[in-house]
Amino acid sequence: MFFKMRSAYFVAAVSAVLSVAAVASAKYKTEKPQIVVHAKGPAGMKIEGKSSKLVIDEDDKTITFKTFLNSIDTGNGQRNTHMQERFEAAKFSDIRLTLDKGTIDTKEKEGKVVDGTLTLHGKTKNGVKVKYDLKGKHVHAKFDFDVTQHGIDKDQLCAFHVCADPAGWVEVDFDLKD
Repeated sequence: MFFKMRSAYFVAAVSAVLSVAAVASAKYKTEKPQIVVHAKGPAGMKIEGKSSKLVIDEDDKTITFKTFLNSIDTGNGQRNTHMQERFEAAKFSDIRLTLDKGTIDTKEKEGKVVDGTLTLHGKTKNGVKVKYDLKGKHVHAKFDFDVTQHGIDKDQLCAFHVCADPAGWVEVDFDLKD
């Protein structure tokens, strides 16, 4: 039951990581990306999923940060399997965060907030608030998510009458590489 709950959070976390990566401009690539998806379960249970897989696609107007559900490791093989089954990783393998290039500032900033579009489980949500700090070449970003806004039913977060919170947050750290 906890495995199913954690799966939803990890998917959301991956989306958050994509948002953070959007801070980089077209002339930059990421180096040493670290994505952590945070979720909560019953009785104060904390869940963390980690990944270092981040792909950046860009065109003249947007930057899209992409990660993959199968790259998120919760530290528990059975939980990872449940997450991939529950969120149909074979069908919806990637998580994407798209940002408008015009909103991204590559000068040192703290507390910059930009809007993004998050696609998770095949469902897109506009207006995802991504907060980021840029110090030198290091970027730290964070965003919140709610898996029910991406076509994941609350029942998928429950097992044996115990349910995880559908909301979580993602933190991403990476260095910009010229």
